[in-house]
Amino acid sequence: MTDADLLHLLRDCYAPAGPNIVAAGLVRSATITPDPDAPGAAIPDLPPRFIAHISVHAIDLAGASGNTQDSANAQLRAQIENRLLGLPAISRVQVTLLPALFPIL
Repeated sequence: MTDADLLHLLRDCYAPAGPNIVAAGLVRSATITPDPDAPGAAIPDLPPRFIAHISVHAIDLAGASGNTQDSANAQLRAQIENRLLGLPAISRVQVTLLPALFPIL
């Protein structure tokens, strides 16, 4: 598992009104670090598990209310977490929402 693999996996996550979050330019960074606290981390010969650190720009839906904005960003966070936690190599996901870049029409 590499940072490039992680970025490739994020291509399965989509913004509400458009392309995947990587193509939309919403992903600022995607890195992995070893997880020393993962179950079985101290057992020799078990494959390592990682923490995925994702920084992504929040979604700004043009003309939407605050509740709709919050809902879209909660869905984005859940989509990223669900996609990555389905992999055996990922033990935890930390998603950081950055300020929105521009409104999505």
